[in-house]
Amino acid sequence: MSNHLNDHSYYNIIINDMDKHANNEFNGNARLLSVNIDLEILDYSFNQKLAEVKTSVEKKSKDTLFLKSTLLESGKAIAQASSLWSKEI
Repeated sequence: MSNHLNDHSYYNIIINDMDKHANNEFNGNARLLSVNIDLEILDYSFNQKLAEVKTSVEKKSKDTLFLKSTLLESGKAIAQASSLWSKEI
């Protein structure tokens, strides 16, 4: 596995979806502070076009947002992620 997370399609799919949710919550002024991704199935080669991401807001304050995402393919959880976002000033 590469140490460059951008090389992994699951990372890009999850972060792009989280970024969309965070920027929606903070009117386009969100910044990623921390992300934790747990792979459910190691070395799983999935079809990016069939992948589905479900992201939910776990907690929100006026300048901090906690998101949780699940990456699914064919109804199976491939990866789960949690992240911390802040509002840019």
